[in-house]
Amino acid sequence: MLNSEKTKRVKKGPGFIETFDRIAPTYEEKYGDKLNLAHEECLSILKKMDWASLPRSILDIGCGTGALLQHLHIRWPQANCIGIDPAQGMVDEAIKRRPFARFLVGMAEELALPSGSIDLIVCSMSFGHWYDKSAGLREIRRILHANGLFCLIENAPPGWGINSLINWIMGSLGSYIPEAEIVRLAESVGLQRIYSTTTARNIIVSVFQLPNGGHSYHDQ
Repeated sequence: MLNSEKTKRVKKGPGFIETFDRIAPTYEEKYGDKLNLAHEECLSILKKMDWASLPRSILDIGCGTGALLQHLHIRWPQANCIGIDPAQGMVDEAIKRRPFARFLVGMAEELALPSGSIDLIVCSMSFGHWYDKSAGLREIRRILHANGLFCLIENAPPGWGINSLINWIMGSLGSYIPEAEIVRLAESVGLQRIYSTTTARNIIVSVFQLPNGGHSYHDQ
């Protein structure tokens, strides 16, 4: 959970928590189309992964109202679904809308979960709002199961196009970095890239595992 001192410090970074608290009740309705594009990319790449076994635990970091977890729950109903978001308002909305999952207030840099406990970690359109990206990736490496997967979906650094306009309207321009930098940071903390690309929609899609995790990608 976030304590007040930590919350104040995070507010100085990209992605102001107050903004997301304020827009939480209507966030999914207002930004649903943009979210759906990212969720489609996530679901599509996960279908192309060779799974040694079905995920028993799924974590969405920066889960917002839990919309992506809804899709993942439909696909893997046996999995224990957890969502973490630094905005209390988003967590409150997620609890109301997705009672099948457990939702916590927290941030990527300090995940209050046991080491090696999560089979599938997803992060869709929240990486750009992390206060410390390297610290968050280290936490992901810590809690990821030996045979787990981490799927990251994020905007590529935008010019002054539609992505920047939407972020300006939301009140917080995220700290977006190129695909190559995301891969470099992930590999620097000990994650192994399985797949990474920047799509025609200017969305970065990257999948990682622990070294010798045993997963592979098939383009079908």
